[in-house]
Amino acid sequence: MQQNCVANLACLPGLDFTSLFQPQNDPYIYDFDPLDMVGPYSCNASTIISSMSAGTADNQERLCNDERKKRRLASNRESARRSRVRKQRRLSDLSSQVAELQDTNQRLLIELHHVIAKHARIVRENAKLREEAADLQRRLDKMEEAAAATETPEVA
Repeated sequence: MQQNCVANLACLPGLDFTSLFQPQNDPYIYDFDPLDMVGPYSCNASTIISSMSAGTADNQERLCNDERKKRRLASNRESARRSRVRKQRRLSDLSSQVAELQDTNQRLLIELHHVIAKHARIVRENAKLREEAADLQRRLDKMEEAAAATETPEVA
């Protein structure tokens, strides 16, 4: 009899379980009213009183168990649906991130090629300027030698 009372407690029409399903931070997790998923309860206060006999109590317990099973299955289906929605949203976010990273990678590769080409031009220009500097230094050395030779008379 104790077991029947506990089983019938969940079937009382005044008992409110909606406070267990209050929304948290993610509005997509709890976007439904769990009591809307099932029809009206098959249990009521008159069945509790009439369940004094053993046969009726077993039948009533079976009905309540069936009702709980239906609610649990409906809740599980809704939970699976929300899980699929979250998974699809995550997949979409990751796909967008992949596309964005590929674009960034392409842009950086183009920029790298430009920098490498500019570096090669600067290296060539630097080599040319060094060559010109060496040539000018040779010419200056020759001029200084010529100037020094004309300033000092040769003693024979």
